Amino acid sequence: MSIIATTTVRLVHRVGLRHAATGEQIAPVAAHLDTVPYGWSLRVHGDDVVVSARDGVAAPTTTPILTVSVADPRIAAVLATPSIDVALVAADITLDVAPVPMTLTVELATAGTGAPRTGRTVTARAASGPNPKPTVPLPEVSTGVYRSAPFPWTAVFTPLDLLVDGDLLRQLAIDFTRTETHVRLVDTT
Repeated sequence: MSIIATTTVRLVHRVGLRHAATGEQIAPVAAHLDTVPYGWSLRVHGDDVVVSARDGVAAPTTTPILTVSVADPRIAAVLATPSIDVALVAADITLDVAPVPMTLTVELATAGTGAPRTGRTVTARAASGPNPKPTVPLPEVSTGVYRSAPFPWTAVFTPLDLLVDGDLLRQLAIDFTRTETHVRLVDTT
């Protein structure tokens, strides 16, 4: 005679990381529990960490801590906190992860000749958010080249308005895969 035993598991927690500026889920991730409660298990499924427990297992006496890390070193290098400890206090947890401070470099050229456009006041202005909209100055660092200081670009700058002498030249987007976004534009203002 054979006896067949079955075990039922239930979802206890789902944890994900989201880019604070773009709103996109961050993947790939890796995870581990500091102390694994009896009957619990975890796995990474897509861009989520799924924690499950066997039915009938008692709840842990202390709040479990999950460490979630960005598994791709190229993505981790451009995030302020690529590894986060999470207290598992809710069933569904999404953590916003801010990018590292990044620079925006704009090379301005004169229409027609392509010569460097110098002596301009260049500003990046948030395209959304509160009024007055936040701005970031881009001082001229060399002939026709304007660069911001390292800045933690947030969601209100996605996209951003590039102003030259107070006039809109165009909308731009920060490249969050690198620490510097570099663009070359013709000044038509």
